[in-house]
Amino acid sequence: MTKRTIIFLAELGSVLCLYTSTFSRDVNLDAIYININSPYYTKLLERKLTAYQSVNSQLIDRDVIFAFWKDGFTVLYIKEFPELNILYSYNRNTQSYDELYRLSGIITSAKNSSNGKFIFVKRLRQTGDLLLQGETIVIDIYSKKIKVLASPYPFIDFSLSPSGNELLYETERGIVEFFPDSNNKNIIIGKHEYSDIIKSHSPTIAYMSPNKKKIMLVNGSGGLYRAKFISSGKSWQLAGITSSSEIFWINNNQVVYRKGDAGNYSVHVYDVAAQRSALLAGKSLNTNIQFSNLSKMVSFLQDQVILIYDVRCNTIVNIGLEGEDVFFSPDGSRFISLYLKKLFISNVNMIKRKNMELVKITKQINMLYKNLLELKNDWMNEYSPEYLRKKISVYSKIAE
Repeated sequence: MTKRTIIFLAELGSVLCLYTSTFSRDVNLDAIYININSPYYTKLLERKLTAYQSVNSQLIDRDVIFAFWKDGFTVLYIKEFPELNILYSYNRNTQSYDELYRLSGIITSAKNSSNGKFIFVKRLRQTGDLLLQGETIVIDIYSKKIKVLASPYPFIDFSLSPSGNELLYETERGIVEFFPDSNNKNIIIGKHEYSDIIKSHSPTIAYMSPNKKKIMLVNGSGGLYRAKFISSGKSWQLAGITSSSEIFWINNNQVVYRKGDAGNYSVHVYDVAAQRSALLAGKSLNTNIQFSNLSKMVSFLQDQVILIYDVRCNTIVNIGLEGEDVFFSPDGSRFISLYLKKLFISNVNMIKRKNMELVKITKQINMLYKNLLELKNDWMNEYSPEYLRKKISVYSKIAE
């Protein structure tokens, strides 16, 4: 093994370590806290997949790392292969698949445009000197052409405009709005207006309210962030934010965001007018907040179990399934989710109809965790008991 190869592998390892610890997605926590050779571990995975089957969820594909709704019938998703990523579309009516684009490198994040034309991807690729370089890539799924935007940061450092079709990202002059169709760029806020929150070389991500009258700016990395609101000539900071990607305007006056630290995350809604936060859920292993704008549904996790916050009704519902990256179809009748890199489509009415079957399986899952709490030889580390108690707690509430 050459010295150059060793340097490349070391750099890759350190980047992926940061990616896993700070930007982790679809991580199988059971494998971290439970011995995978334990028969209870295998039974847990089987029961959780059976939970999807019990509500007639449709398995779309495996080895999926990102997925989105293009419209009410079509799902776009990125499937990971060795040294290759392929963007597919799936039509749930015809049950047909189409390959759209192939992309090398390590995909660390992806978003889709509201008009269904573009996929915005953050990629790590190997350069000629065996170093890893971050890039923002815009994929036009109709023309099959891409645009590469220079970006030294390896993880997500952009957001989407309120319309969902343009990119917002930072340049030396400030935050710009980039229009992929025309390649035009407009500066929407100068760097001097938020210089008080800038921390060394960390990127600043801008989030605009739906009516574009308010803007939230977040700067930082590694769970330490500074946030600032600017509205009607006034500005103020918001403390406690620990994720730069789990942030969404759910209307013109409210933002949902994450607080807390590892193993103790919480989901909050901040009222801009009152400058006050309300707690939606707390003390979770992870949150994975997502927002489906058309259906006005916020999804998040309570110790990996999917919860839904209906913005219009101001209600929270425990779905009873485990998974991540939950996005609702435009009419709110279905949602997609990832569990162990398996992509599912689930029907909300079917989950309600099959509630008794689902509760029966969650009780079985809960009993498996209770049994594991008594079997120290099946624990993986000193934090296993705390993990098992958290899982028992969340599953006990489903079975009530």
